[in-house]
Amino acid sequence: MTDTIERRRSVLISTAYFALIIGAFYLFMRFAFWPLFPFIFAFFAALLFQRPVRAITKVTPLKKGFVSFLLTFLAAMLLISLLALAGSSIVSQVKGLLDTLMQTFESLPEFIVEAETWLNSLVAKLPSVLANPLSSGIFELADRLLASFEEGAAAAPTESSVISFSLSSLITPLSGVISTASKVPSAIVAVIITFIATCFITSDYDKIVKFIKRQLPAKKRAALSKTKQLTMTTLSKMCKAYCLIICITFTELSVGLYALKLIGVYTGGYIFLIAAVTAIVDIMPVLGSGTVLIPWATGALFTGHIGLGIGLFVLYAIITVLRQFIEPKLVAGQLGLPPIATLMGMYIGLKLFGVLGMFILPFTITILKVLNDDGVIHIWRTENSTAGDGTHSSIELKKFPKFERSKKKKGTNSNEQDH
Repeated sequence: MTDTIERRRSVLISTAYFALIIGAFYLFMRFAFWPLFPFIFAFFAALLFQRPVRAITKVTPLKKGFVSFLLTFLAAMLLISLLALAGSSIVSQVKGLLDTLMQTFESLPEFIVEAETWLNSLVAKLPSVLANPLSSGIFELADRLLASFEEGAAAAPTESSVISFSLSSLITPLSGVISTASKVPSAIVAVIITFIATCFITSDYDKIVKFIKRQLPAKKRAALSKTKQLTMTTLSKMCKAYCLIICITFTELSVGLYALKLIGVYTGGYIFLIAAVTAIVDIMPVLGSGTVLIPWATGALFTGHIGLGIGLFVLYAIITVLRQFIEPKLVAGQLGLPPIATLMGMYIGLKLFGVLGMFILPFTITILKVLNDDGVIHIWRTENSTAGDGTHSSIELKKFPKFERSKKKKGTNSNEQDH
């Protein structure tokens, strides 16, 4: 009875402990993450700058503070230059792609009619009991889509409506522009604070780490050091692996689309933009390159571009097969999560913390898995756990030495009687 009560008490304490941790994580992500983001980013940047800063200060008489400022300034200038160059190219490419998509959108009624005809041809092969309701459902769906398209086209502004507009029609877009512009100063302040914080933390990194370690007992210091090492190793492996996968997917898509263009199947442009967007989507958990290529290929088949549709499906198959061979070799097996855990992490993260949560929560779960597998924390049992085997019974015997001695004594008496 006492053992049962102790077990229940242990379960309740563990449940309350984990609930407290989950609640603290939720409150932090919900209310404190963005206000503290400049300092979090500055800490990780300072962590990356430590090796070059120490190397420079060893071979030169320069002070650590000046070297920290110089490295931070150069890194910021490099990042701004890359963003400016990439941004100007991306804006022009996106503008042209949007124009192309708008032209494609104008042919949407033809696509709906062709899709309705194709589906009806498939349904006609079924028994009449199934074919009649399915055919009527397809007709109703196509009719609704065409009606909504006509309503949208009718709502589009004409020349006369543009000339006779009223100031009230500008209230909504102007309010959006004003609200966006009002956030620009706060964003500039955040960038400045991040830059200054990076300089300070990089310069005083050793002092900050020593201060944090002094507040912890010896065992917690070792666990903290191991946690930091595993986290940075995991993060480094994942970043290198997934950056390489993005580059490989981008190259495959670019070469594939250029090949389709050379044989005359693909007549559009913006190959690098499409390849970049698809490669980024491909790296996201659960989504993959099929999120872009499969709808595109399906639409091409429905609109009569059979060669393009087949080419995109073949390209998708090649990317998927190569990904299956490349990813396990680049990303260590112990870093991966089961698909259901990744999907749950993305969905819960999206619901609780927005788009950012789709990336942070799966990554947090991955870090917890690595720490748990390495024995730093103990959240769930692993394959190497000894719970449930003979170890538990041996511990119980150690807790009750009198029982063990009496057992041995009883065994001795029985042996003497046998003799």
